[in-house]
Amino acid sequence: MLKNIHWKYYIKCAVIAAILYCIPVFFFLRTTTWSHTWLLYFGNALFMITLAGTLLGFNRRRGGSASSMSMVLAGLITTILGIIISIAICLLLLSVMIPGLYNAGTPDKLLSGEPVNSVPDRSRGPVYLVLFNAFMGNVSTGLFVCIIFPFTLKDDQTKEETLPGQPKV
Repeated sequence: MLKNIHWKYYIKCAVIAAILYCIPVFFFLRTTTWSHTWLLYFGNALFMITLAGTLLGFNRRRGGSASSMSMVLAGLITTILGIIISIAICLLLLSVMIPGLYNAGTPDKLLSGEPVNSVPDRSRGPVYLVLFNAFMGNVSTGLFVCIIFPFTLKDDQTKEETLPGQPKV
């Protein structure tokens, strides 16, 4: 099952998805205001569009007849790799763009304009917002694409082959 994994293709698509996710994160970290948190969700949308394009390309590479389960697996692998890469890039961006983040005391850049019910921490929110969104936002959009797209891209779903030992439904 795992012998036909095209790692170069998955890593390339995951890097593209992670970079496209981190572009809006960069602009959010430049301002760090609560009213610009929509940029994080825009990054999730870019991640989702890239993952959908990955599955379209995967299906096209297989002549339009890739099995649904192989597309689900391709989407999951790309999602996991993209999340790991995007978290690494976000940690790098946080380290560079928020001076004093790892020093004792309050960092130089804080989140401003947050609602009254937000829980203040040492960095006043941008670290939590960025890392939580990089993980949960991309997990949810990635799983959405992995569940919906493989079954809608399949040309003729009546000719789906079952694994040996599984009953045909």
